[in-house]
Amino acid sequence: MPDLLSDRPAGRVTPDPPDPPDRPEPPVGPAHRRRRGGTDVRPLRPPGAWLTVLAFAIVAVPFVVALVSLLLQSGSHLTLADDLALIDLHTRRALAGTQQLGVFDRNNWNHPGPTYFYLQSAVYRVLGGGARSLFIGATLLNALSALACVALVRYRSTPARTLWAAVWICGLVALMAASGSGATTYSESLLGGLVSPWNPMVVVFPLLLTVLLCAAAIDRSGLSLVAALVTGSFVVQTDVSAAPVVAAVGGLAALIWLVSSVADLVGTRVGEDAPARRTAWSERRHWITGSLLAVGGIAVFVVMWLPPLAQQRDNHPGNLTLIVRFFRDQHGSYPLAVGWRSLLSVDGTLLQGPGVVMRSSLGLTVHAPALAWTATVVVGAAAATAAVVGALQRNRFASGTGLLALAGGVAVVVSATRVVGFIFGYLLIWAVVLPVAGLIAPGLLVVADPRPPVPRAPRPLTASAGLRLALCLVAVVVGVTAVVRVAAVPPLTQVSDPTVGRLATLVTPYLEPGRQVFVGDAGAGGKDTMLLDTEEFIGLVNLLDRAGFHPTANQLWRTQFGPGFESTGREPRQITLTTWSPGSPTLPGYVGRAGDMAVTVTDATGAPVARTS
Repeated sequence: MPDLLSDRPAGRVTPDPPDPPDRPEPPVGPAHRRRRGGTDVRPLRPPGAWLTVLAFAIVAVPFVVALVSLLLQSGSHLTLADDLALIDLHTRRALAGTQQLGVFDRNNWNHPGPTYFYLQSAVYRVLGGGARSLFIGATLLNALSALACVALVRYRSTPARTLWAAVWICGLVALMAASGSGATTYSESLLGGLVSPWNPMVVVFPLLLTVLLCAAAIDRSGLSLVAALVTGSFVVQTDVSAAPVVAAVGGLAALIWLVSSVADLVGTRVGEDAPARRTAWSERRHWITGSLLAVGGIAVFVVMWLPPLAQQRDNHPGNLTLIVRFFRDQHGSYPLAVGWRSLLSVDGTLLQGPGVVMRSSLGLTVHAPALAWTATVVVGAAAATAAVVGALQRNRFASGTGLLALAGGVAVVVSATRVVGFIFGYLLIWAVVLPVAGLIAPGLLVVADPRPPVPRAPRPLTASAGLRLALCLVAVVVGVTAVVRVAAVPPLTQVSDPTVGRLATLVTPYLEPGRQVFVGDAGAGGKDTMLLDTEEFIGLVNLLDRAGFHPTANQLWRTQFGPGFESTGREPRQITLTTWSPGSPTLPGYVGRAGDMAVTVTDATGAPVARTS
């Protein structure tokens, strides 16, 4: 009976031949040895263990450099604004076990689930919280996801093919390490996407892991399908924009796994003999272990979705209802050409870097179209080749990876046409994992040497000493490049918003610890626009909450801050932010200026209050 929960590779993947033994071998021809001074010398050929170590090293070392750098920096005086401040605020709610939803979205609903905040809260608990913990947690999450991708490929493939995959994963690390104002957005912070806790950034490597797990599910791994259910749920809960791609690759993988499993059960698998019934105790034990792991994975999936389901039950309308209404009633209507240009732009980041996407609106024009088209054509050809050749070789892992990369690209094109408003780069930047998966796929194929030295024992091309050495050299170059880019990431001090720090410094001496304080947004902003300085307002609320005060805001901010921050109208302290003018110092309770904002602190009657510290 087939083991439907097995995680063992089921495809016919030809392994690399064993490394040469220490004892002399019988002569097998000039391709295996050469004469030097009358002595047999075996060709230089990196053994599989070295390739595996190198594969993990080039992916791990850049993250180690980033983590060490973050750990050595102080985060005690960092002040966050905008989305990062909200993530900091919600992570503290997760520490208390009260966070039910994901990050706030500009369309007045929240991303579906809070799993990201609960993962971050574990780092908070170890490091003591604060902005530094956020960046360390995001970097650690990316590192574990990237290394899990390498481990998965190694489990289902060979050392040489694992190194091939690691090269592209390390390339993605280098790409995401781009920093500075020319490569990032405001919310992401100048530190760049690799270490950023912003939710569109932290789903990149988990999404790549989800795609590879789905490819393993196509290779008849039931455990991988369960694992993809968990990682895919994390991606969707953290950034619902990725839901169409997760649904496309997950649904396709589940369908193929189900069809293959049913075919195995009835013994009609096309092109192969029906698997013999396995009765050995070792196989039964493996089935028991697989079943336990599958049950555990399903349990994790259920727990992940309990908080948003509880919020949906207790609120009318619930957050899930708001999301469904938004995509049902206010869907976009861009033509497919816009979706195609968006995909071109995302693929082009492989050659141009993330700045072109993150600093622009997609779909209207394609920057550097020659580079974008080159990237898309190469990636599409690589993925299609892997899908077709892998199917002919019955190498389901390679075939599945290529097929899912193509399916994900189609999902990106379709989903981009449904975006409401401008297609901002951060809505699709995570899709860069699809071309990376497409480039990983052909390296998983079995490529035979057309002129094997021993006709009766053909070798894969990956057994070639020259090819292995070339691959090692490329891996080292890519790894060093990634380390150099990570080392150039700006210090944490670049994250701070000085205006937020100034606001907190002005108001804190007038507040009473442990008591409520209302923060009012009376049209503060620039003189030209008269718009609220939203980013600094959110940052102030977050800092006051972190300092032990109980900030509140009016009902318009309920979605951003969540329950517990609504004003009662009876707060003993009232902070009001208005646009600064020459007459601002005459306002009752005026305490100073921060940027273009005038700040006042009064009591509930509007009268000035004395300093408490």
